[in-house]
Formats: sequence, C-alpha cells, structure tokens
Amino acid sequence: MTSEEALVPNPENPAPQEILDMMEVLSVRHYGFDGLIHSGQIVMNKDVIEDIKKFFDLALELKFPIKNVIPINDKRYLWDDNQSCEDNNSSGFNYRLVAGTNRLSKHSNGRAFDINPVQNIYVRYENGKEVFRAPTDGLYDKNAPGTLTSNYSLVILMKNLGWEWGGDWTPETGREDYQHFEKF
Repeated sequence: MTSEEALVPNPENPAPQEILDMMEVLSVRHYGFDGLIHSGQIVMNKDVIEDIKKFFDLALELKFPIKNVIPINDKRYLWDDNQSCEDNNSSGFNYRLVAGTNRLSKHSNGRAFDINPVQNIYVRYENGKEVFRAPTDGLYDKNAPGTLTSNYSLVILMKNLGWEWGGDWTPETGREDYQHFEKF
C-alpha cells in the first residue's frame, strides 16, 4: 500500500487534514507465527516514529512473532477496529471514537498502537466483573508466543521510552489492554 493509500481518511469519520499531516507510514519487518520474516506497514505520528522503529527492530531481533501489521484502512478492515482485532492485526493510527463514548481514541493522533490483539486481549470491567472482551475469542496466556508481559524486553523498552502499557492497567481501573501502548 502506498503512503497516500494508507492515509485515505475514513469516510464515516474523516480525520482533519492537520491530523493526517502528522502521520507517517512506516514499513516494518517482523517474524510471523510461521517463523518466517514478513513485511508490514504501520501508520503512526511522526513524533514517535523513532520509538516505533526501535520496537520493531527489537521484535525482529528477538524473533517475537507478530501475525499482521496492516494499516486499519486496508480493504480487509475498512477502519473497523473489531475486524482488525479478530484478524490479530497489529496497527496504530485509527481516527475513531472510543467504543461506547463520544471521545476520540488515543489512536486518533497516531500516538498509540496495538500488538497481537488475539494474544494480548482487551478486557473492560464494571464493578470488577468482565463485561467485554476483544477479540471475543482472545485469551491472555503469558506463556503463549506473541504475548506481551510486564517483564518482556519489548514492554520494558517502550516503558523506558516513555510509553504507557495497557497491561499495567487493572480491573479496578475498569480495563486491561495488553495489546496497547500509548505515549503523550
């Protein structure tokens, strides 16, 4: 996908041009779950591109498996975060609202990204009870390949670079989001 194609706005919720102007399409290489090296693209804010390069360089060095790295506007997903998660796609920029709210997601300015949603699930809680899981068949197993944990080198790298990891959130905060990194 060309940079122009990767930055085509969502027709349902178009990003302002000043937001699109802040984005960069980064080509990355990563190991797949098949043990082979694959190419992908992630759209992120220009301000954090060097951090993202470091993440993917270390992931490649560690042979950390990542299923897909495809921009969310690809015809497979058409800006649908749920479809992307169900396909275990790792992605960054997505100009969208937080599900069930009228607030923009932190992905909307390209300073958040998700890795392997099937292994690194998102869970929302109310009163300490799980009320939502994405993807629906995802399972967080710390020993499964492609899973991020608090002591894993990729998480430590990003935290040292000033990123917050959603795996540090707890049911008491209303969510756990093992796939998610954000920096503001």
